[in-house]
Amino acid sequence: MRNIVLAVCCLISILSNQQIAAQRCGAMEHLHQQMQLDPTLAARMQQQEEHANQFVANYRGNESRAVITIPVVVHVVYNTTAQNISTAQIQSQIDRLNLDFRKQNTDASSVPSVWQSIAADYEIEFCLASRDPSGNATTGIIRKQTSNTSFSTNDNVKRSANGGDDAWPASSYLNIWVCDLQDGILGYAVSPGASPEVDGVVIDYKNFGLADISSAPYNLGRTATHEVGHWLGLSHVWGDDGGICDGSDGIDDTPNQGDSTYGCPGEVLVDECSPTAPGIMYQNYMDYTDDACMNIFTEDQKTRMRTVMETYRASLLTSAAGCNEIGPLPGDIAEILVYPVPTNGQFTISIKNFLGDYQEYFDITIYNTLGQLIAS
Repeated sequence: MRNIVLAVCCLISILSNQQIAAQRCGAMEHLHQQMQLDPTLAARMQQQEEHANQFVANYRGNESRAVITIPVVVHVVYNTTAQNISTAQIQSQIDRLNLDFRKQNTDASSVPSVWQSIAADYEIEFCLASRDPSGNATTGIIRKQTSNTSFSTNDNVKRSANGGDDAWPASSYLNIWVCDLQDGILGYAVSPGASPEVDGVVIDYKNFGLADISSAPYNLGRTATHEVGHWLGLSHVWGDDGGICDGSDGIDDTPNQGDSTYGCPGEVLVDECSPTAPGIMYQNYMDYTDDACMNIFTEDQKTRMRTVMETYRASLLTSAAGCNEIGPLPGDIAEILVYPVPTNGQFTISIKNFLGDYQEYFDITIYNTLGQLIAS
């Protein structure tokens, strides 16, 4: 039996306000801070860009490359019990990254036909590290309680001296920090070329893995997919040009786009930069759409990520960090949606991405936000 407890939230304004207030990604804000602190960073990033471009042509069309596996260490830096997320939630994020970066996500079939020819298996997967920097066995998860009630994009979460937790060597691990982020930021990442002490990804604990429905529409683990994309050298699809169509993400097969997209349009969407169908690619992981609306990296994005792995992050290809078992999405962790919210007493419960035995039955208990039993 699967026991599922759901809370039906009757305050739709909370969800709407969260969507409006959420700054989906703080990567650009963080980059500007780092450039002020390190005047050489821009030059290093430019060198990295030129170096990567030299390799892109050599990679494109080569289908014989092996799948790259990246060892991950997750630093859970928490102040409250709620911020100390479960191991199951952490594993659900690793599973989500693997589904998305291997094009095994169940919503890949919903990629519009016009984009199908440029969507591919990205041949990158992730695992929780099995060895720490000293060679000892590890779960790949570090838990550290802090007196800090929250963190910002200033990288304090990456420093023990500032209430965070120090990075493990970036040459051997993808460091992911999970904490309470300020100002509605869901996550941020560094680009290739950053200092090893801050190299990695930071995600708000409410948006990491398959999270509580109260974190919707950012509760399906796609924030980490987006931020890891940055860590692997990808830019936002609109080029961060302020909507004037002059910027570029440096990727040939993503259409020009004026600005970020929120929500889930669900149809062809055009703007001043791509005024005719098929319009912009708001389904791309590097846009700002809802988790349930993201479902694609392109072939050229794959090429850029693989190129970064084989150049600036090549040491990870021979990392001794090892892997704890990479498994499928656990059967008792699923995407559970309840709608409409608020409800007049009639509502639908949708259970998606459940990979367990479909012959089992579910015991579902419904509570309202006051904790009162509604139905069972």
